[in-house]
Amino acid sequence: MTRMHEMAIAQNILEIVREEMTARHCRQLERIGLECGALSGVEPESLRLGLEALLGESPWPQARLDLRIIPLKLRCFACGCRFGGQPGQDALWQPCPQCGEQFGHTVEEGRELRISHLEAS
Repeated sequence: MTRMHEMAIAQNILEIVREEMTARHCRQLERIGLECGALSGVEPESLRLGLEALLGESPWPQARLDLRIIPLKLRCFACGCRFGGQPGQDALWQPCPQCGEQFGHTVEEGRELRISHLEAS
């Protein structure tokens, strides 16, 4: 089931796609590439379902969605060790594997929510 939050984001994504296609004089949309970070505040499967539903009602029902989940990657405040890599938010609550520090880690990846590419003509 698609949540309202993700449906609104899906509508915004399609509006950005329409604007980009108009600016580049494209008529056919083949593929949308999205990157969704573990801390983006978006449930990826709900976003996928929302976009697929909207694409089905759009001028581009054949368009496909490439959704890449960006895992959470942290840098330890104390020693600089990079760790994480899990698809969810679990690394936020784990101590640094190198020095054991539990707090103050910097999020280096995992907040992203962006259109990575479009294939259109």
